[in-house]
Amino acid sequence: MIGFWLGAAGLTVMVVAVLVMPLLQRSGRSAVRRSEYDLIVYRDQLVEIDRDADRGLMSLEQAEAARLEIKRRMLAAVDDRDAAATPPKPSRRAPVVAFCLAFIVPAAAFSLYLALGAPDIPAAPWAARPADATNAVADASPPPEIAEATARLEQRLAAMPDDADGWVLLGRAYMATERYGDAVDAFAKALALRKGSAAVAEHYGEALVAAAGGTVTEAAHEAFQSAVAADPRSVKARYYLALEAAQQGDVQSALQGWTDVAALSAPEAPWNAAVRQQIMRAAAELGVDPASVRPTAEVLALGAADAEAAPEAGSSAASGPGAADVAAAAEMSEAERAEMIRAMVGRLAARLEAEPNDRDGWLRLARAYDVLGDVEKSRKARARAEALPAN
Repeated sequence: MIGFWLGAAGLTVMVVAVLVMPLLQRSGRSAVRRSEYDLIVYRDQLVEIDRDADRGLMSLEQAEAARLEIKRRMLAAVDDRDAAATPPKPSRRAPVVAFCLAFIVPAAAFSLYLALGAPDIPAAPWAARPADATNAVADASPPPEIAEATARLEQRLAAMPDDADGWVLLGRAYMATERYGDAVDAFAKALALRKGSAAVAEHYGEALVAAAGGTVTEAAHEAFQSAVAADPRSVKARYYLALEAAQQGDVQSALQGWTDVAALSAPEAPWNAAVRQQIMRAAAELGVDPASVRPTAEVLALGAADAEAAPEAGSSAASGPGAADVAAAAEMSEAERAEMIRAMVGRLAARLEAEPNDRDGWLRLARAYDVLGDVEKSRKARARAEALPAN
């Protein structure tokens, strides 16, 4: 705060000095210097005319005419110098104008800033600046059909308050129309009916963040933590937890969190561009190469399990590792963990060689190679998937 006021005062003094000094100086001095300079130039021109005449570059008549013109200009310059040398009658208004500029204008400016400004508000955290915030809706009034549908849903839930899906739908409608406080209440009721639901906890936490103007509050933190505990693959919750770290100044943890989000996200996920932007900004803030930051052991284990999971619905492998499996992977040494992950990816690659028409399998394999940092193998696996028809 002290630095701000010192800087503002310094800038004010410099600007006022530039404005006031010309009013307090005697303007004749600059005019005298200009006339003396003109006389020096004219004398040099007379010497040049004499040289040109001696070398035959000018006739005598031309030389004489040029001398007369230059001498006429010299006389005018002398008159200007003499007139400027006479002190002008001091103006009574100049000191008044100078006083106004020096005192009244800065005083008015500071008074206006104290009334309208907010010098005590800290700067917004870099990760929550308007560039990273959600876009504002130009017209806050929802379309009539949305308002009518929301009203009908409210009436239905008043009669059926135990409908968790209904409260989720209502909360999403409130979010779409920027009724963030109402959205928090709706998602809270849904979460009370569906304790342990990662998806509902994500919705609830996101509504809390929106209601707080983009700040991840303590209540939102708890909601996102419960979402990750229920589903370690909850990329939305992980994203907001990384945002919370950035807002608290822990850019290193934020960078790690967003790197984990990128590793867990599908290549075609719509949020990938925003996550990459956050990673680049955090890495630039820390002065590190973003490629040098690897996913955590937990996320590597999740990615490998996703890659190996069989495509058949309901199979035990498709559900991936449980919390105990992830914890066990985190306790392994780096070499043991790398060996486990590569073995799982290797088994998936071998299965796909025997079943090459599994498009989803090739996409999972590409994601696994992305997690492992094997760009070339990831590219080849993705090419195999793109060559197959979509399901």
